Amino acid sequence: NAKFNPLAQQLQVVARLVQAGKAGLTGVGRQVFFVSLGGFDTHNNQNEDHADLLAQFAHALHYFDTALGSATVNARDNVTTFTASDFGRTFTTNGDGTDHGWGAHHFVMGGAVRGGDLYGTFPTLLAKNRNTNEFDSPDQVRNGAMLPTTSIEQLGYTLGSWFGLSDSDALEVFPQLAEFNQQNLGFMKMT
Repeated sequence: NAKFNPLAQQLQVVARLVQAGKAGLTGVGRQVFFVSLGGFDTHNNQNEDHADLLAQFAHALHYFDTALGSATVNARDNVTTFTASDFGRTFTTNGDGTDHGWGAHHFVMGGAVRGGDLYGTFPTLLAKNRNTNEFDSPDQVRNGAMLPTTSIEQLGYTLGSWFGLSDSDALEVFPQLAEFNQQNLGFMKMT
């Protein structure tokens, strides 16, 4: 039931629009829909708020997947759902939450996704060295901000390729892409 979950309500509208497109009612090919769930800027009450937000997120995605698969026109194979954010969280507390960080985990699901794998490298998490007040982990800096191992350019390029982004246009769209040896992460089935 999407009634009390704002993200599920937004995805309910998207599922209806996708179904209309699959039924040939819109005359449009691939489309992009933006939905959002705010509240992840958890400087305070992180333990309670983060768990509630993830529960809403999980409920909304389950609802959306069910809606795409149970309608008269199965649209699961034609829809890719992914998260995007401009920041992550640190792994150190500020008292009742955490501060802004660099690295974040992202989620991708859909019929064209090669699922069941993780891309990138999990960070080494270590405590602060009491003598130097620095982290002994090569993946953490200053206040516990994580150094990402996979860039947003790689994620974007992989999704963009599925959308039809050509290799010749990739560097114009993602100027930092040339900095990475593996540009396409390979999690999308190119159809």
